[in-house]
Amino acid sequence: MRVVHLYKAQSATRSAHSLLFPVAHHGPLRTTALAEIVHADPSTTSRQVAELVAEGLVERQDDPGDRRACLIATTPAGRAAVSALRAQRARLFADALSDWAPEEISTFTTDLRRFREALAAAALGPQTSPTGPLPTQEP
Repeated sequence: MRVVHLYKAQSATRSAHSLLFPVAHHGPLRTTALAEIVHADPSTTSRQVAELVAEGLVERQDDPGDRRACLIATTPAGRAAVSALRAQRARLFADALSDWAPEEISTFTTDLRRFREALAAAALGPQTSPTGPLPTQEP
């Protein structure tokens, strides 16, 4: 996690940009649902959504089920930003693994998946299937 935080701090993107991934993945969402998905305080999420709206990366749409509420949806610029962020991460991972043998990458992938599933089972309790899909912030 330290490396991830260091990377984010050095990155040109801001923390609000991480919200683009669940919005792009799940489609239009209420801010409260987005906050729940990313495990953040709704007021923090609301502030970050306002930043994304100001940048033109997301837009507010009327909620057809409740006209008093709004949904957050990615704009074309937001979808382009998601693609650019994914490409940036892919380059970072490719650079980090550039001197690894294919067998090492395969073993690491298997071990990391196993660790993730065990961690989820430990954190979420025995009712969680260790082989089932885990909730993600980014597809």
